[in-house]
Amino acid sequence: MRILHTLGEKSLGGLEFRTLEQAGWLARHGHDAAIAAPAGSAINQAARQRGLVTVDIDFDSPYSPRTLLRLRRAVRRLHIDVIDSHSRADAKAGALCRDLCAVVRTRHFAKPMPTSLRRRLEWKLGCDQVIATSAAGRDALVDAGLAPASRISVVGEWAGDEFFRAADKAGVRRQVRRELALDPRDYVISTIGMLRPEKRQADLLRVVLRLRRQAVPATALVVGMATATTQSYADELRTLAARLGIAEHVVFAGHRTDVADMIHACDVVLVPSATEAWSRVVPESFAARCPVVASNVGGLPEIVRPGATGWLAEPGDIDGFVDRIMRIRDDPAATAAAVARARAHAESHFRLAGQMQRTLDVYARARARD
Repeated sequence: MRILHTLGEKSLGGLEFRTLEQAGWLARHGHDAAIAAPAGSAINQAARQRGLVTVDIDFDSPYSPRTLLRLRRAVRRLHIDVIDSHSRADAKAGALCRDLCAVVRTRHFAKPMPTSLRRRLEWKLGCDQVIATSAAGRDALVDAGLAPASRISVVGEWAGDEFFRAADKAGVRRQVRRELALDPRDYVISTIGMLRPEKRQADLLRVVLRLRRQAVPATALVVGMATATTQSYADELRTLAARLGIAEHVVFAGHRTDVADMIHACDVVLVPSATEAWSRVVPESFAARCPVVASNVGGLPEIVRPGATGWLAEPGDIDGFVDRIMRIRDDPAATAAAVARARAHAESHFRLAGQMQRTLDVYARARARD
């Protein structure tokens, strides 16, 4: 099968990394996969570094003759069977290629959807099948009248093989902590993801302050980089750490390619997002055997089941996050049992191969116009 992934954003984030992994897997398993994205964008550059075929298209004006001509030429030249669009602008352009190939629209978010006659027509006429990355995302589409449930498939996130590999956790933990100048006795709580206000890394800093006031030697490990539009938020995080008096207990690690090692170095992974579908880091933490505390929002409750595979608190509830973290710290036996259940769940449900087979099934239904 020949698949063209289209993306309109210029920076790298969770959905872009997901798309890169999809395209890479398809290429390794006998399919032709290409990525259409703005020239010079981070996603375009990352795709080329991975040896993927790229097409330079800026989707800022999705209905412009120039954009449509470039996309349609690429579809014909590459003999594309399926376009998989990943953001709104490129989905608009892709909709006008349905006479050339099947079109799938992937929705990466779980937020309530605004609706209008124009938007409903875009969704109804612009794609053959829809992929939602969580059941909450699917329900938001249905509630907005943008697509019927019968045309939506849920294909959630996954963890790469490196997160499942047996590792000398204690050894990796010591090595990473030495590299980051973390005290071996520190109780390390991490957020992993792009530095954006909706990810609420600021809540991690406030959690660390509360824990230290309770005599817990807590340290915040903030893994991730700002985007071109969120650098001011990243600066605010550093200012907040200083204002709270915990700057020496916060490590800003920036973008890392060794996320599995970062997780092994942690005692808890915190996902305090204000909005989220599933979050890549949750399956990754499950696979790497690290406890997860997350916001009770979006699709997170679908996989983080309190006391079973993780712990939940309401978004912005600092006391709630602190309480869950203290439960993890104070009850090692219950924590170990939950971590083991989360790992088993990841083995059964969060392997890349399994999620990609579900994706291929959607592509096949789209081609059949079912």
